[in-house]
Amino acid sequence: MKRVAICLMGLLFACCAACGAPSSQKVPESEPTAAFTIPSAELEDAFSRFETDSLGPLSYMRAEQQYGDSSFISYPYLMDAEYDAINSAIQSAIRAALDAMDMPTYTRCDIMCNDCGVFSVRITVRDLATNETLAVAPLTFDTAACSRLMLKDLFDPENERWRGLIPDIVMLQAEKAELTLLCDVMPASDEQAFYVTESTLVILYRPYEIATYSAGWPEFSIPLSQLTDFLLGDGPLMRLAGNGAAAPEEREYYNEQNPGEYASENTETEERKP
Repeated sequence: MKRVAICLMGLLFACCAACGAPSSQKVPESEPTAAFTIPSAELEDAFSRFETDSLGPLSYMRAEQQYGDSSFISYPYLMDAEYDAINSAIQSAIRAALDAMDMPTYTRCDIMCNDCGVFSVRITVRDLATNETLAVAPLTFDTAACSRLMLKDLFDPENERWRGLIPDIVMLQAEKAELTLLCDVMPASDEQAFYVTESTLVILYRPYEIATYSAGWPEFSIPLSQLTDFLLGDGPLMRLAGNGAAAPEEREYYNEQNPGEYASENTETEERKP
């Protein structure tokens, strides 16, 4: 009997050991899910297309309306809503100029540059009766940042030599144009009036600011090629300079009081949709 009991206990122990033993059958591991990747060449191409689109010419239309009782304004209106801040800045500048005049006036807004992320306009306010130029207000914008540019924003902040170079070029051009200067041209300030074309930086002065009345609102065009050593490396003018635009055949000096002497090839007056 004792022998039977021992056999039963052994059999029970064997069964328990068999149940607790780990299974030798391997559970198949799930295969890792392949990660979704975009080839680097496609990424570079997509970014290149995005950059080209964002820095290309902007679509706009010409808008005209009466302002006050007897003045009229004309301005470019950018079609994309993302550029509403630029539209607002242009319209505000025009209204501010007209509010300072106590006479019937009209405006002309010429687009001087619309490429490489630069939108530059030249606003002219004239007497409605005599056609006399009463004010010239240029505005230049970086369309990528949707912000207005001051002259200092175009240059390397660690190289200030451009401030002395610009008046040297202005005086040289004034001498060639036989202008009578009233004083030495001072170094360029941050608030200096300017606009840009695809190949030049144009500096503007008010009547009597540097020259006699006959000079009107004098403008001096400086080729970007003369400024590349001082331009901001990734700035708007460097983009224009690197775009390879050929300098147009135009006068360096321009007298706004006699616009018949000069016709800018960069001025656009019709609706433009790239």
